[in-house]
Amino acid sequence: MTEFNFLKTTRENEEHLEKSSFVKNDIRFDILDTGIIKATPKLSSRKDAFIISCGIHGNETAPIEFTNEILNKLVAGSLNLVAPTLFIFGNPKAMNIGKRFSEYNLNRCFNGAYKDLDEYYEKSRAEVIEKVCFDFYKEVKEKDLFHFDLHCALKKSMIERFALVPKNEERRRDDEFNLILANMGIEASLFSHKESTVFSSFSFTNFNAFSATVELGKVYPFGQNPPGKFQAAQETIEKLLSGHELEKKKAPKAFTIFESINKEFEDFKFTFEEEESANFTPFKKGEHIFTQNAQPYLCPEENLRMIFPNSKVILGQRALLLIKELE
Repeated sequence: MTEFNFLKTTRENEEHLEKSSFVKNDIRFDILDTGIIKATPKLSSRKDAFIISCGIHGNETAPIEFTNEILNKLVAGSLNLVAPTLFIFGNPKAMNIGKRFSEYNLNRCFNGAYKDLDEYYEKSRAEVIEKVCFDFYKEVKEKDLFHFDLHCALKKSMIERFALVPKNEERRRDDEFNLILANMGIEASLFSHKESTVFSSFSFTNFNAFSATVELGKVYPFGQNPPGKFQAAQETIEKLLSGHELEKKKAPKAFTIFESINKEFEDFKFTFEEEESANFTPFKKGEHIFTQNAQPYLCPEENLRMIFPNSKVILGQRALLLIKELE
């Protein structure tokens, strides 16, 4: 077998890649489409299975690069695998043009939302990814499924590394899940109780997965990610896949979504400088945050914080999340 580099192959075949399989180091690798490869150990007594996804936004390069490194280690035999794992490089076309997406935000296409879209590239990718995940779940449904959708952010943040976590109060193993996030270097977990169109919500809603959208830090171009900057996340994933214990760490701070605000009118405008604002910026009660339909929105509680302000989204999409810290 020639030198294996699934990311390179993915970027050279952004539209489609024929299915194929091979076995290396007692691991079966099934290429299911471009950017999608399943790794299954010959023997496994683990109660877990994993989905590791990256590149849902094509310019968020660090998790794309280190996920490819993890795959290379598995193929080379320098990393053991103890649990079935589905690796997904979400948006090859956007990777190749160095942009967040090519035609439409892929992370607004899941939980079937792609069905209502025009024939965008991202629509076809969401359909392929969802089908592959359903097929994978059929194989591992007796196990606990963990899904980490790895991202980076363009916007600066008062808390650099954080996770958006769909929440079910009755599930087991939440303490273990928090430990995984803490080992990745996650400082804050933002819990959502509402279904959405993002990928981590899809896996939670359909498979009751322990899932999270994991924001790991600043965006850099391919080949320019600072050495060691994303090491904690990579090493944690490698430990999970190879069955090694994680370090005991304090759980991330907990936040909950207070309100998700959509852009419904073209006059939507923030009162602050959007490009210079930071995620987790706090507001005082009564502070004017934005105007929409000629109506001012005043902060309804003390010390609400914001994340993901974006007034440039299309009508009907989220322009801002207001969050509050849990005691």
